[in-house]
Amino acid sequence: MTERIIPAEDLTGLEITSVNGNLHLTGWNRPEIRVKEGAGDLQIKEKKGVLQISSPDNLFIHLPHSLPIQVRSVTGDASVRGLTSDLAIDSLAGDLSLRDISSTTIKNLKGDLFASRVQGDLRGETISGDALIDDVQGQVELKDLAGDLQIEKADGGIDVLAAGDGIAVFSPVPWQAYRIEVGGDLSVVIPADSDADLVIHCGGQEISLLPGKLDINSEEEDLTQKLGEGGTSLQLSAGGRVFVTDDEFGILTNLKYNLEELEALTVDFSSETAEHIKSSLDHLEDELQVSLAGLAESLEDIGLSEESLKDLGAKIAETSRKAAEKAEMAAIKAQAKVEKKIARARRKALQAREKTRQFDLNKFLETKASQDSVTEQERLLILKMLQEKKISPKEADNLLKALEGK
Repeated sequence: MTERIIPAEDLTGLEITSVNGNLHLTGWNRPEIRVKEGAGDLQIKEKKGVLQISSPDNLFIHLPHSLPIQVRSVTGDASVRGLTSDLAIDSLAGDLSLRDISSTTIKNLKGDLFASRVQGDLRGETISGDALIDDVQGQVELKDLAGDLQIEKADGGIDVLAAGDGIAVFSPVPWQAYRIEVGGDLSVVIPADSDADLVIHCGGQEISLLPGKLDINSEEEDLTQKLGEGGTSLQLSAGGRVFVTDDEFGILTNLKYNLEELEALTVDFSSETAEHIKSSLDHLEDELQVSLAGLAESLEDIGLSEESLKDLGAKIAETSRKAAEKAEMAAIKAQAKVEKKIARARRKALQAREKTRQFDLNKFLETKASQDSVTEQERLLILKMLQEKKISPKEADNLLKALEGK
């Protein structure tokens, strides 16, 4: 694996022109750039204060936190961590994982977007996968999202167009505007005391509006409703159903997902995984050093030349360096992989929570109370709910008894 150390004091930016593999960028507090790649054919040059790098293989870069970055083309996945400078990505064929970064602009992303703790705006033009976004301190703007949308906490405004389903959890503020348009179902969670002028368009003609004391169910395509004192523009549009509630809405079960604990689990687990890999490989490195050092002493006792001993010492040092390098690279890869998997699990958790929120048991019982017996369709519905673990066996039995009028 090729490694280069480049002073960064006089640089104004970093440009990744092409990577034929995966890209890993990590910010650090040193005034230098460390570049590592697998094939040993790095292309590095400086142009008007901007360092340009291309690689025919996976690329690992540590760089100063505050150095602006432009990524032109990556054929694999990319992970970016720990930056206080702006990040711009032109084309990425795989998934993109962002954590603890500043303002980011994405032009063309073929895979999924995972973004957490963005200290600025997050903007995307064309994203072919899903977007899982958590804790953005600036604006969220996604012009063309082909998959599902999940947003958990955005301090700035939201302007998103997505083809799939959408889940958004945020607190509207008077100085921002919000527009969320999805092709499927849309679930929105806002505080009970929110002030907003709410405009909803629903292609599925099924709108449930339940924040605070409101209890509105509409089968119209369009609904306009003032929340609190109004003022903030909140526009929601869905090809399917629209469900708006607050976090205190209770339904069928006590199913709860503590997303903050899950977020902490992501960080802790990925960090522990990285440290475990490092410590394991470091332990092997220490054993190797001891063995080779003992061999050197034995060779010295039998009269090996000084030049040969120097060569052996250099090989020992090189072996140690490679072992440490492998530990670090394995840790970076493991962390990116674990964070992606937990982000997807997090999305499934939110989707499950929204499905349970949207199922109103009381309304279901009231609708069926007048019927004398349970139809086959009702039995199948209850069995399906039981199979999907939306209700317990006892709750299923109570439902059947209630429907039979017992």
